[in-house]
Amino acid sequence: MPHTVYYYYYIYIYINFDSFEADPTTSIRTIAHKFNVSIWKVWSVLNAEGKYPFHYTSVQALEEGDPQRRTLFCRFLLNADMEGRLFLQRILWTDESKFSHEGITNFHNLHYWSEAAENPHVKRQTSFQRKFSVNVWAGVIGKTLIGPYYLPDNLNGYNYLVFLKNIMPDILDEVPLNVRNQIIFQNDGCPAHQRLTVRNFLNEQFPNRWIGRSGPILWPPRSPDLTPVDYVWGCMKDLVYAEEIRDKNHLLRKIEEAATKMKQEMKLGITTSEIRRRARFCIRHNGSHFEHQR
Repeated sequence: MPHTVYYYYYIYIYINFDSFEADPTTSIRTIAHKFNVSIWKVWSVLNAEGKYPFHYTSVQALEEGDPQRRTLFCRFLLNADMEGRLFLQRILWTDESKFSHEGITNFHNLHYWSEAAENPHVKRQTSFQRKFSVNVWAGVIGKTLIGPYYLPDNLNGYNYLVFLKNIMPDILDEVPLNVRNQIIFQNDGCPAHQRLTVRNFLNEQFPNRWIGRSGPILWPPRSPDLTPVDYVWGCMKDLVYAEEIRDKNHLLRKIEEAATKMKQEMKLGITTSEIRRRARFCIRHNGSHFEHQR
């Protein structure tokens, strides 16, 4: 048996009946070193056997009882949607997200295409002596993206209440009056959202019509994957970080451009179908994290 075929055969055995079957996280470098062959040979065997690398998805760790709470919430949403087809369209989903100078720090899937014989040696800065970030608020209701609005970096109950009282009414002007009067307000379990004065205000403004950790409609903790704003942040950050951020003004301009582009393309028309899809996936996975794609 030729030398290369000999190694190829044993790599095949190792991959299929030992290493990757027992531990799918096994490094191809480990196998290449074990058989004294190149990593490309290991890649060719993996590809021939239909095995492909997949990246981990970052999710919040669920605690005891979380899956049951997530399942109950999703069942509530779907049942309410069946009873009144406008229910999901009345929910104002809200969230905050940090946009920073560093942007995307994992460059594994970030490429610069050029002629094969000419390496441009492009670089992208990742470590900065002077760092900055902005805390962005956005909302989604029906087909409408509301915002962005910039909250203080150190959000607390006081400045969040100021935002709800003094800023949000103006932001909601773009929502039709008949919809605005029936809004079901949602916010997550951020500590600033749980302050008593905030909850009292929401009870006054949205009596029995708000979703939160202590609201009349209970929000399951550690569940950003259940809102369409999760979709918004993913799309916006792809657009914002498509180029290197130079300074804070540049970052703010890119955020505004990304939001405008999303509003113009009406990608958020999928809001209600996206919520139904995520709720069904969550129930199907018994309340645990589920894989979804934007």
